[in-house]
Amino acid sequence: MRDGLFKKYFTIFLVTLLSCTGLLGFTLLAISGANYTSEKEKTMSAIAARLEDVSAEILDPATRAEAEAELRILSAQTEPVIVCVTDEEGEILFSSDGDLVFSQKDFRKSIGSIRKNGRSFSAEYVSGLFLSKGNYVYGVPVSSRSGDTGYMFLFSAVGPLFSYLGETMATYAFSVGIMFLVAFVVIYTTTMQLISPLQDMSKAAESFGKGDFSARIEVEGDDEIAMLARSFNKMAESLDELETNRRSFIANVSHDLRTPMTTIGGYIDGILDGTIPRSEQKHYLEIVSDEVKRLSRLTSSLLSVMRLEERNQSVELVNVDAWDLILNIMFNLEQRIEEKKIYIPDLNPEVCEVRADKDMLHQVIYNLIDNAVKYTPAGGEINVSVTEKDGKTSISVRNTGQGISEEEQPYVFERFYKTDKSRSIDRGGTGLGLYIVKMLTTAMGGEVEVESDGESYTMFTVTLQSAPSQKEKTAKSPKPEKSKSRTSRIRKLLPEGHSPRLPWSSKR
Repeated sequence: MRDGLFKKYFTIFLVTLLSCTGLLGFTLLAISGANYTSEKEKTMSAIAARLEDVSAEILDPATRAEAEAELRILSAQTEPVIVCVTDEEGEILFSSDGDLVFSQKDFRKSIGSIRKNGRSFSAEYVSGLFLSKGNYVYGVPVSSRSGDTGYMFLFSAVGPLFSYLGETMATYAFSVGIMFLVAFVVIYTTTMQLISPLQDMSKAAESFGKGDFSARIEVEGDDEIAMLARSFNKMAESLDELETNRRSFIANVSHDLRTPMTTIGGYIDGILDGTIPRSEQKHYLEIVSDEVKRLSRLTSSLLSVMRLEERNQSVELVNVDAWDLILNIMFNLEQRIEEKKIYIPDLNPEVCEVRADKDMLHQVIYNLIDNAVKYTPAGGEINVSVTEKDGKTSISVRNTGQGISEEEQPYVFERFYKTDKSRSIDRGGTGLGLYIVKMLTTAMGGEVEVESDGESYTMFTVTLQSAPSQKEKTAKSPKPEKSKSRTSRIRKLLPEGHSPRLPWSSKR
């Protein structure tokens, strides 16, 4: 990562900085040269204005000698400038420097520019940047008192321009050097800050591949990299939780499979080798049968969980009468209710339709009532109620008994979780019933909650969307006698005059 992405980003930043500073330096050089040349033209124009009258006297032979002497003195007092006066044809009449190298052709070219523009200014270098030898040339027309016309030219060396540009670029280079030093540190630091989380993610991903999901990325800021790091951490937490659940799942499945299989194997071996006498074989074969049924229930529950988690089970929401399902389930469990002498208060069934998948809702209610029957002590009480409010229908199953502690309530809907850690009460349970209730209820767009004081009661409530017909709820007219007969039948589960040890009214 460091040799790849880091080098790539660092090189991009560095090349960009070099290109920008180089372009800026070239621009500075060009602007400085142009400004220097413009100032030089203004200076030479001012000098020409001072020397114009004296230069014009050179055109007159009568005053030429005196004018030349005066012009030499004046030109010496100005900055290093060579003064040259020519006649109308470009023939040199006076020059303050005898070594002047300026061809007749060049004079004629400048004279043509003077005639056209009233003055001439040029430089003997390419754009003022590439030659250190040559001159600035400034020319204006002059006329003597006698009417003779000619031209005055001023020459100034371009050498100082390059000295000026050299000093400017030296200052620029020094500034750029400091800027590069600071920029290098900043670019290196920022690039490392950008790449570091990615490097950490790469290392964490490698540890994930080895089964270690404990690695987390330190998040700073609120930019895209920080958002990616937060998403990565959430993914790591999900993977860690998934791995924990997987190990717990395997451990619990192994335990729940091994226990009945060990029991079955032991009893079968005892029957085969004669350890168990023939008179007791029926008893132990009944135990084996119970364990086989338990394995069947566990396998069925595992298949249901697998379908739910893989979302292979389709959900078809229709209008379902909750009381129809409740009464059917209560009659199916009638024998177990009667065996434990469980008291069932009046159910008061009426039309109460919800939007649900009928098979899913049947399994949800069955699991809740089955658990209630299982954990309600002999002579206890189970109350099933259905209420509708604000477009929501709640189905509650409440039973007396030990209850669920506040600390355990958040975990009761997890896979294989059992409040009875010793499994002394729920020997045949799989620990998947409430997990399936939660998954099915969520799949139907509902919610499930648990309420318990941890000592005397437990209540599970499933809340689903009410069917449209529930806006004006009326009694179930086609089946009033059937509902009453079912209720009466349930009330007859206890002997006449029986009073439960924990009356329901005392629990409210």
